[in-house]
Amino acid sequence: MEKKTLEDIVQRLDRLEKIIAEEALKNNKQDAHLAKEALDRIFEEMGIPPDFELKPLKEVRKSMVESGIRPEDNEFSRAIIAEREK
Repeated sequence: MEKKTLEDIVQRLDRLEKIIAEEALKNNKQDAHLAKEALDRIFEEMGIPPDFELKPLKEVRKSMVESGIRPEDNEFSRAIIAEREK
């Protein structure tokens, strides 16, 4: 094995770090793509259209109250409210 200088080792380490970072980025993009495909299939099976946009939770709660739904009438919601108040 030939003798390596510190500079050679640093350069090799830099190249290795770049390769690992590129591979991680590629894997993250693949994972994100797979997750999106899975969610699209799940939404389709649930009857949720592809152009459906999620609303912020505050808007959903406000809409429910405006529609006459009272969270305190639902046992599950009462438990959540009680836990928040602790």
